[in-house]
Amino acid sequence: MNSIVTFFQNFFSSIPRWIAMGLGIVWAWMEPTLPYALLCVFAVIVDCLTAWRLNRRIRRTVPEGGADGKLKSANMFKMISDLAIVWLCILLAEGVDNHLLGHFGGLHLGQYIAAIFVLCTFVSILENESSCNSSTWARVVQKIVCSKVERHIDMRPGELEEILKGKEAEKKPRHPRKPKAPMPQ
Repeated sequence: MNSIVTFFQNFFSSIPRWIAMGLGIVWAWMEPTLPYALLCVFAVIVDCLTAWRLNRRIRRTVPEGGADGKLKSANMFKMISDLAIVWLCILLAEGVDNHLLGHFGGLHLGQYIAAIFVLCTFVSILENESSCNSSTWARVVQKIVCSKVERHIDMRPGELEEILKGKEAEKKPRHPRKPKAPMPQ
């Protein structure tokens, strides 16, 4: 009976050591990828902020469009799941780089994956900031990237342009200006 009690005492006293060992292994595996993963997190936070700003601009510009000016939890869940997938891809790339392709002298595959993700997120940030924006730089960027307005308010493409053209026509003065008299020479 004493041997069973001694076994369980030793077993349960060693559980924290096993947990600490497991956490140490996981930390040693994940720690080299933290700088890349944190850059991806920062890019996603900026993307969420610009999407929220776009939603507010749409609400101000087209109040009947259905934009509520708030962040949506479904979109936030997608961003978090995308971050988890990207981090797992970075971990996989680091493992492949270190253990399978180590004889090439380090290809830094995890950095490439993080750079591609940050680049795609940067394009999304540019789309968010240039959509529904009347600045000159935004109009130039809109020639290169797509507008996200229709996706935010579930409109068919072109319907927003019709609404905005109607608003511009309402703002124009009804009486045209009189032409100035020519200056005497």
